[in-house]
Amino acid sequence: MHSVRSILHKKPSFFLIGSIVYILFLCFLKWTVHPTWSTGSFVLGGLIGMYFLETAEEFFHLDPSPFRSVVFVGLFAVVSFFVVSSSGSFLAAGLVLLIYLTLVFWQLGEWMMVKHLNRWYGMVAEPVSPTIQGWIMIVTIVFFFIETVLFLRGA
Repeated sequence: MHSVRSILHKKPSFFLIGSIVYILFLCFLKWTVHPTWSTGSFVLGGLIGMYFLETAEEFFHLDPSPFRSVVFVGLFAVVSFFVVSSSGSFLAAGLVLLIYLTLVFWQLGEWMMVKHLNRWYGMVAEPVSPTIQGWIMIVTIVFFFIETVLFLRGA
């Protein structure tokens, strides 16, 4: 029970509020005022996705976390693109979109605190300059928005 409580309290308020606003905003844009079972499925997937990475880190005692890596972000971007563009599962779409949003929030938070993402590039052989890190983060965010638009335009 202590682990669950620590996971719930670990997420910064801004990340929590931002995630909930994102879920509600997408629900409104996709289903307007006519929610369906798909809406509930998407919200459930989103709520699971909000805490999925933190739960995995806590459960498997991952320190340092392999999720906080540019390699994981790149691979996850490919998988989430596939899920959002072709799976048809609203639960899966909610899960991957909110996991992706969590990764974006983590990167933005670290960038705002220390002005670089050096920890995220530990698996890369060559050092990466903060300028390049910033551009890669921007590309990651743009790709997230593209996936969001794909979700909204899908069936």
